[in-house]
Amino acid sequence: MTLVNPEPAGRNLPATSTDTRLTVADAERRPQRRQPVSVAYLPLALVAFITIAFAMAMWTFLAATT
Repeated sequence: MTLVNPEPAGRNLPATSTDTRLTVADAERRPQRRQPVSVAYLPLALVAFITIAFAMAMWTFLAATT
């Protein structure tokens, strides 16, 4: 079985530095990465839970001391 390379002979050479530079058109064409807002919900929920739990514990402790 013979493997045949369908590409021309010069196509598999390493890229040169002039080939790898981004142009303004490349930067505009690339979509911006957007992080979803839902990623922030878990840390926000944890902070809210800890704050409310601490406030309830202090309320209970202070109510018991008076």
